[in-house]
Amino acid sequence: MRYNILVLQHTEWQKPGPVFDRVAREAGVVLRVVQLWRESAADFAEFDALILLGGECGPGWESRMPFLGEERRLVRAWMDLNRPCLGFNLGCHLLAEAAGATIGPGHLPSLGFIEGHLTHEGRNHPLFQGVGRSCRLFKWHSQVIQSPLPRNMVLLATSKDCMVEACALVGRPYIVGLQCDNYLAIPDDVHLWLKRAGDLLDGEGPHRAFVARLRDAARESAAEMTASFSLLLRNFVSLLK
Repeated sequence: MRYNILVLQHTEWQKPGPVFDRVAREAGVVLRVVQLWRESAADFAEFDALILLGGECGPGWESRMPFLGEERRLVRAWMDLNRPCLGFNLGCHLLAEAAGATIGPGHLPSLGFIEGHLTHEGRNHPLFQGVGRSCRLFKWHSQVIQSPLPRNMVLLATSKDCMVEACALVGRPYIVGLQCDNYLAIPDDVHLWLKRAGDLLDGEGPHRAFVARLRDAARESAAEMTASFSLLLRNFVSLLK
C-alpha cells in the first residue's frame, strides 16, 4: 500500500534530510513537505500521517513564526482524526501542547550528542523496536516538556539533560513526540546547524572547543545515527498499517 505523509517544515535550514528521502522511497511513502513560512497546510485530510519537524523555540519564537497559531489548530484537528503523528523538537512541543502538556525552560540547555535511555514503556513501544535500551540523540534546545506529564501521555525516553526525551499518547502509540533532531545528525547538516549558531562559531575558548567536539562527534557517529534513524522511521511507517 502506498502512504502519503504530510511533513511540516518550520525553518529553511531544518528540512528533511537524505535519510528521510531514502527511507520514504524504500517504504513506498510519498512525502509532501510544506514550508510553513511560505504556504498553508490547511488541506490535510488526504494524508495518512503527519510529521512535525524541529524549529526555533525560545524567547521571541512566536513572533518569528507567526504561522504557529494555524499550525496548533491543525495539530489539534489532526489528533481528533486519530491518525499517526511524529514530532521532533518543536514538533514534539506542539504535539505535547495539544495533549495538555506545558512547555517551559529546562534546567540547562541540551546541546550536541547525548545518551538517551528508554523507559520500560519505551522499550516496549513499537517506534523503538530494535533500538535497544539506550539511543544517541542529537539535541539543540533549552525549552522542554514540563513534568509531570498529563495522564493521557506516557514517558518513553529520558536523559540526564532532559526528563522528557520521548513521549506518546496513552492508547495511541502512533502519536509520538521526540525531543531531538536526529534527522539532522549527519555531518553536513550539523555543519549547517553550526553556521546558523554564529555566536558559537565566532566564540573563543570553551565555545570553540565545543564546536570542534560536535563536528568530530558528527563524523564519528554518522553511520550509527543514520542506521538508528532509518530504523526509527521504518518503525513509524509500520504504525501506519
